[in-house]
Amino acid sequence: MRAFFGLEIEAATALQIAQWRDRQLIVDGRPVPPANFHITLAFIGELAESSLERLCRSVDEWLERDGIQGADLDLQAIGYWQKPGIYWLGPQTWPQQLSQLATKLAGLAARMGGKRDKSAYQPHVTLFRGCNTAPPAPQAVAPIPLSYRQFALFESRQGKSGVSYHPLHHWDLLPPQH
Repeated sequence: MRAFFGLEIEAATALQIAQWRDRQLIVDGRPVPPANFHITLAFIGELAESSLERLCRSVDEWLERDGIQGADLDLQAIGYWQKPGIYWLGPQTWPQQLSQLATKLAGLAARMGGKRDKSAYQPHVTLFRGCNTAPPAPQAVAPIPLSYRQFALFESRQGKSGVSYHPLHHWDLLPPQH
């Protein structure tokens, strides 16, 4: 099973992102369907179901012992990664606990045989895939607020109409301290 940890994006926020993207951007890539919008925390890759079950138990134990807070983000930075041909929207800054969550989940997944990503963590929503050239920057990006209070383990499924993501398990985060 191909899996990853990520933050789900509420339907209203996904629609707001898609409407902004479709108004502002002209790109040579394939637009990601709004139903697939998410922020990846840790890519796991292919893992057997038994390994995923052990991974879920280890996440349960960690959160029960240490916990971590949810928070709020403003999506207002755009970026382009040439090698995978991805054009994205993400926060300019983000809470340290988001990086800690991503790092911890990646470590737990790696112990179960998941992939290790050596690049620095950059939370983002993929807007387009298969971009052959860097898209022009839009005039301005008005911040799109995103609150996260939980995260999920997703399965990535390949179907006739492309890839789709299905949450398998959710974990609640501690309420943010303001």
